[in-house]
Amino acid sequence: MNIKFLGKWSSNLIRGERNVSFVLDDKYIFDFGPHSLEALLEIKLDPNKIQSVFITHMHLDHYAGVAELLWYRSIYRAKNRLTIVGPKGIRKNTHRLTRLLHTPPQWFSEQIDVNTDYIEDQDSEFVKVFHSSHTIPCTSYRIEYRGRTIFYSGDTGYSEKVVEGAKGADYLIHELTYADKDRTSADLWGHSTWSDAIRVFDESGAKKLVPVHLTKTSSALVRKNAGKLKGLIYPPDTLKL
Repeated sequence: MNIKFLGKWSSNLIRGERNVSFVLDDKYIFDFGPHSLEALLEIKLDPNKIQSVFITHMHLDHYAGVAELLWYRSIYRAKNRLTIVGPKGIRKNTHRLTRLLHTPPQWFSEQIDVNTDYIEDQDSEFVKVFHSSHTIPCTSYRIEYRGRTIFYSGDTGYSEKVVEGAKGADYLIHELTYADKDRTSADLWGHSTWSDAIRVFDESGAKKLVPVHLTKTSSALVRKNAGKLKGLIYPPDTLKL
């Protein structure tokens, strides 16, 4: 069992980085921003074999790649069904997005409508929904899978609900966008500082902390403290669980 990171970065992109997205056991993807499809192809994972996409919220850097995935599935005639999980409105917004992009009508009737299921704001087979604290509705996911528990925060400021969802997790994948000196910006945009992420880690009792949604500043903080703070891991390309 493993997690492969397709991206680790926030919307403050720099050369060589991609928006945060990861795939569990080559089947289940969490968030799917621009270039996530390209990242899948680069690591030789077949996009048509993805079973479910879990979207935390409908900001560009977490969601815009879903349209690319649906186009790919239509072009290459995916045989399996795809389940898209996300906050309320994700079905309507995905339809709206694909139509705004002038998706060929026959793809809807032949592939998209008939081979895509949606789960909105509710638990699925092995994933439980929690709500984080962001500028728009945002979902956190508790993944209980093959004897391991992973919690993914999505975008959030400090949240007691996130602490609750992450209780005792083997791996806490938590956003860390800002240094503590940038508290004003963190509060304005609904993101976490270093202290916020560490507080959730401590209060949840999670065993490992894997910060994502990084920026130059927060990335440097994580690299500096990995190995010093017990349980802190800089996100690798592949995390073996």
